[in-house]
Amino acid sequence: MNGRIDHLSGDLFFENDLDIFLNRELESFTTLQHTHDFVEISFVGEGCGYHYIDEEVIYVKQGDLFVIPIGTSHVFRPSSPKQDKMLVIYNCIFRVELLDKWKSLLQQDSVTYDAINNPSQCAARWLHFQDKHDTFSLIVQNMYREYLKKSAGFETVLTALLIQMLVLLQRFEMINETETASFRMFDEVVHFIKSRYTHNLTVQDVADYFFLSASHFQRLFKKSTGLSFTQYLQNVRIQKCCELLKSTDIPIYQIANQVGYQDMKFFHALFRKKTGVTPRQYRQNFQELDESDISC
Repeated sequence: MNGRIDHLSGDLFFENDLDIFLNRELESFTTLQHTHDFVEISFVGEGCGYHYIDEEVIYVKQGDLFVIPIGTSHVFRPSSPKQDKMLVIYNCIFRVELLDKWKSLLQQDSVTYDAINNPSQCAARWLHFQDKHDTFSLIVQNMYREYLKKSAGFETVLTALLIQMLVLLQRFEMINETETASFRMFDEVVHFIKSRYTHNLTVQDVADYFFLSASHFQRLFKKSTGLSFTQYLQNVRIQKCCELLKSTDIPIYQIANQVGYQDMKFFHALFRKKTGVTPRQYRQNFQELDESDISC
């Protein structure tokens, strides 16, 4: 990257007292990294590449959305100079003054609000969202069409769509905060499972205990552990089985019952899948190790 950073003025883009501008840019290697005196919302419409923002380089693909406050330097680059490696960005830029009349419609205790209205006091130098359900893609494309056609009242439509986008971004923030709070509960979830693994424990039981839907709980659990709830519960039970097989002479069927398995055929198949041996072989292996230790 060239060390030079340009500064772009909104006067280059805004026309006829209109404080909003949109374009669809096929990114190249000619634009310099730059700051600007307006707020920019950039949406990756097609392809993939890199976003050089402040001192970081972020890989981007279709669906990535950035809110870039006044004073933050950035530039997009395609992943390669080859023509088949394109990166298409929709840019929506606007003066902060555009929203002066509409601030009351936005939640003021949010990072999105601060990034736009108080960038110097905002902890985040930029915001990055991923449009997993095409929520923002539709809004951005509608805004771009309105801007190109400039039909009667298009300024009002553009402002309304921009406010809609900002409100939805604030909702995304709230979802992320909820998920973060849910992740903080993870130690409690683990403790709950380990204290009740001997019972007929289900996903619904645990989700209900923590006031979450079963689907939301499973998604958070998989994201935290890399395992499904069932896989994790099986691992806890089989680990306890191994401890009992090594340290006691309790019959194998009783150990299976103690950890929550009544179906012995299923238990033996699961134990072998997890450890590579049968419960009896596992116990014999450790007994032989103990005897060899004694003989030494």
